[in-house]
Amino acid sequence: MKWLKFLVVGLVVTMGVMIWHQSIDNDSWYVLAEGREIVNNGIYYTDQLSMHEDLNVTVQNYGFAVIYYLIHMLFGPVGLYVGTLILNLLLCFIIYKICMLISDKNINLSLTITVLTDLLLSYWFVVTRAQMVSYVIMMLVVYLLELYIRKKDTKYLWWIPLLSLIQINLHASLWPMILVVLAVYIIDSFKIKKLHLDGYKTKPLLIVLGASILVGFLNPYGAKMMTFILTSYGVPEADNYINELAAFKPLAFGFTILLYISIVMAICLYIFGDKRRIKMRWLILTFGFLALGLNTIKGMSNLILVLLFPMAAIYRDVQIDKKWRRWSIMMASWAGVMAVCLIIAIAAIAMPQTINGPREELIATVDKLDEDVEMGGVLNKKELRIYTGYDNGGFLEYRGYKPYIDPRMEVFIKSNNGKEDIFKEFRDMSTGKMKVADFIKKYDFDYMVVMEYENVLYDLENEEYELIYDSKDRADGKATREDSEAAGEDDEDDISGIRLYKKNKMWYN
Repeated sequence: MKWLKFLVVGLVVTMGVMIWHQSIDNDSWYVLAEGREIVNNGIYYTDQLSMHEDLNVTVQNYGFAVIYYLIHMLFGPVGLYVGTLILNLLLCFIIYKICMLISDKNINLSLTITVLTDLLLSYWFVVTRAQMVSYVIMMLVVYLLELYIRKKDTKYLWWIPLLSLIQINLHASLWPMILVVLAVYIIDSFKIKKLHLDGYKTKPLLIVLGASILVGFLNPYGAKMMTFILTSYGVPEADNYINELAAFKPLAFGFTILLYISIVMAICLYIFGDKRRIKMRWLILTFGFLALGLNTIKGMSNLILVLLFPMAAIYRDVQIDKKWRRWSIMMASWAGVMAVCLIIAIAAIAMPQTINGPREELIATVDKLDEDVEMGGVLNKKELRIYTGYDNGGFLEYRGYKPYIDPRMEVFIKSNNGKEDIFKEFRDMSTGKMKVADFIKKYDFDYMVVMEYENVLYDLENEEYELIYDSKDRADGKATREDSEAAGEDDEDDISGIRLYKKNKMWYN
């Protein structure tokens, strides 16, 4: 009945992803715009998506963006979503293979660890982004290194430089993780009993490390791709604004408290397990990525990937008693049936949302923008100067406009673009450190797409601009501000407002 176990595990982890994430990620829109630009015009070195001129840019995920765009062309948003589910199943398979290798083929334990790891990861990190490819590659590197140690055969190592080449050209920001993992295994390769290092041949690992670094130069942007992560993080304004870059708060509610409990339980299992089977490389990986994760929530994804698989070695003698196997098969069967039913139900609810893309209010606002631009006789949308906040810029780019800013924070910091700290300017304007009037005067926007939470701009008091659309006032048979007020509903909770402002005297009039 091994096939039944695999089927149930696949259904359960897929259900987990579908429960937490039922549409494609917001970053997908600028990635699609990147892919479209590269497919149509080739690799670019100055930003082609925003309204700013001569910003140096390193499209660190250019390969992924191209593949992403081509999938979208063929299969639409559903193709992107299904592709993520497939990548997640591949990731689970690799974790399972690692567990089987170090547990002497304890299937039940390996499957349990795989499910727990992926359910924990899927809450936040299994999304339609390039990081899924990076997770698969990182765990493949771990698997190849464990095969090298266990089988004492260097043939497994020669795949790692190839993975390095793929990583640097698909998602360069996480390319250093390959080097980090290799460095940890090199440290453990020295035979030092006092430090409990395992001791195995170091020279092949050093050669592979050197080869992995050398192939990293084989990309359109050279060394900039390899050092991209060093110049794209540590921005105070971003750390306080972008959730995934914020520091981990273990006593917060929701996912952080769940992850905190998981970390504490894992450490306890390390302490009370068979310490003779604990390898120093696993401890270094765990506590190293824990240190990274405490600095930024995004780093916690790497910790989750390596947190539980060592349990497969520590508790490999744990077996399910034969008299319980019948019950376990029955429970697995019921779990499979329930998973199938939930997947069908979630898919029926989520599919329309996935197909449409972002929420209806934003689509309707951009549709109105298109209508007004068309009435004005504008032949090239990219000539317009359009304000959008950080979250919505990617969708405007996908729809053919060049907005003020988008979710590519790294493009809008001076250390990368070589021109101006636009992201800092955006935050200064949003927090009142920069006067709105000065900001608008500087850019002289043709249109402004403003979210309700953008307090300083939402109720814009500027004689040069008129409000031409408010998502709360639309008369399309759906909810309006008057309807919600009549029903005694809370506007902010029920309908997130988006307003479209237009300059009174347009240059094309």
